[in-house]
Amino acid sequence: MKGLGRGFKRLTRVEDGLNKFLMYIKTVEDVETVSLNQLTGRVLAEDIVSPVDVPNFNRSAMDGYAVISSDVVSASMDNPVRLRLVGRSTTSNPYEGDLRSGEAVKVDTGAIIPRNADAVVMLEYAGESGGYVDIYMNVGRYENVSLKGEDIKKGDVVAPRGRLVTPHDLMALSSLNIDEFKVYRKVRIGIMAFGSELVDSHPTPEGKVREVNRLFITNALTDYPVICRDYGIIDDNLDDIRDAILKSISENDLTISFGGTSLGEGDLVRDVVDDIGQTIVHGVALQPSKPVLLALVKDKPYIGLPGYPVAVAISTEVFVYPVLSRLAGIKGIYIPRRLKGVLTRRVPSKIGLKHFVRVRAVARDQVYIEPVYASGAGVTSSLTLADGYLVIDEDREGYGEGEYVDVMLYRRFIDYV
Repeated sequence: MKGLGRGFKRLTRVEDGLNKFLMYIKTVEDVETVSLNQLTGRVLAEDIVSPVDVPNFNRSAMDGYAVISSDVVSASMDNPVRLRLVGRSTTSNPYEGDLRSGEAVKVDTGAIIPRNADAVVMLEYAGESGGYVDIYMNVGRYENVSLKGEDIKKGDVVAPRGRLVTPHDLMALSSLNIDEFKVYRKVRIGIMAFGSELVDSHPTPEGKVREVNRLFITNALTDYPVICRDYGIIDDNLDDIRDAILKSISENDLTISFGGTSLGEGDLVRDVVDDIGQTIVHGVALQPSKPVLLALVKDKPYIGLPGYPVAVAISTEVFVYPVLSRLAGIKGIYIPRRLKGVLTRRVPSKIGLKHFVRVRAVARDQVYIEPVYASGAGVTSSLTLADGYLVIDEDREGYGEGEYVDVMLYRRFIDYV
């Protein structure tokens, strides 16, 4: 199965390879129950249907006076309508009587509107004195009133199955009087690195390489509902690699490894996977990150990533996030943060390869995109210098200086100079 020399005979287009692999990925079906306080970052296993109207009463949208709109239809600055002030309604002490024609009740924002009232006149269009209030502006029916069920109606689907819950969702969900929510259980992921030259120790011994990819992936997945299990560094030995993969496969929903996926004599992962599983894709048209391996072992997904850190970071965006989203039951597609800016230098690329070019975004009079020139997929410093990637599709031959480009950001903040 190996190509000539260290190259692949054929590279699979990125989207084709990903879509082919996703056909084999099924959502983890186990469901558990969590409280509202535990819901952020979990994936809903059912539609959340509101059992109540929100708000569950008609309430004032302004500080002012609750009135019957037909009483003030002729009100104006020159011809105010005088109403008898019969009480006040606050959020903590609502007015409990019925409003009659010719009457008004002073109301606070959010307070219950008295029965029969159908509008609120804002404070600035009224004048109160001696138990009466003069109304200087007419109001239409339900003007300045938040009606029962106006925000959420009983029976509305507030959040659909497959939603990855964010703090923004909690504000609506907390108003539903629901104590427990059904979610998919967290995805179990086994991670490991292959390579006899790798170490975790600090300082790094001469002739050895510090393994950084396991640290990266566990932190890169914090926005997802996952439990990562670290199986450590595995020596370049067929039996050790096989045992490590099989152990992880038996204990997890997804296994991700780093290193050993290229075509050199010491790259053993493909041989092991072909022995214990089924290779779906090996070799993708992605620069850097060609030696990505996507496979099934005992019907569970296995992702073998190159050992070079930059390649790992890029292939995590391209392959790991979509696969994990499918496993976790997240509906929709992964959309990274994006930013547009003017390219400061020409960026060449090779037709047939999808390029992820490390770039820095700088805000001056406008946003500029500066390529971070660093050779090789193992230059970790380039990831710190950069803010994201300029993605060049397989069918395009680079971008020219001064072009307006769209970049994929992995930072929330960019420099302003």
